[in-house]
Amino acid sequence: MKHVKPVLLSLTFGLPLLVWGVSLGSAVSAQSAADQMPAGPGKDITVATCTKCHSITNITGQHKDRDGWTATITKMVGYGATGSDEDFQAILDYVTKNYGLDSAGAAAPAAAAAHKIAVNTEPAAQLVTDLGLTDDESKALVAYRDKNGNFKTIDDLKKVPGIDATKFDAHAADLQF
Repeated sequence: MKHVKPVLLSLTFGLPLLVWGVSLGSAVSAQSAADQMPAGPGKDITVATCTKCHSITNITGQHKDRDGWTATITKMVGYGATGSDEDFQAILDYVTKNYGLDSAGAAAPAAAAAHKIAVNTEPAAQLVTDLGLTDDESKALVAYRDKNGNFKTIDDLKKVPGIDATKFDAHAADLQF
């Protein structure tokens, strides 16, 4: 019993400090990723809007044409992203200019390698974005993973019922097991 008080004190002060430190570390790494993004109209609203739900590297690691980014933004709005039409237009213009197929980083190998698809840890919503799966397909993949364990190869992914295997083939170089 004499050790209870010091333990409680350490939990009272130590745990909040630990949580604060972890969140500060996340904020610093997110901020440093945002600092590396090109300056320009739409950057601030892109960072503010998109980092509410996921890491900014979900954007910086991809390169899509205008239609691809439009589809991604529409999907994110469907998931609950909020903003005005003007905000989403500014985001679309920014990401298309800086992370489009014709942008400077699109052809760079480092840009392609920057975003691996962690098929054993990503949540269903992220798999929709990264693999181009439907909501039902991504939920089926996560359920299969939860039931059968981690995927070790692309062939393991192809065992998930109800998903077109060509979707995995299209991202084979980006899959991380």
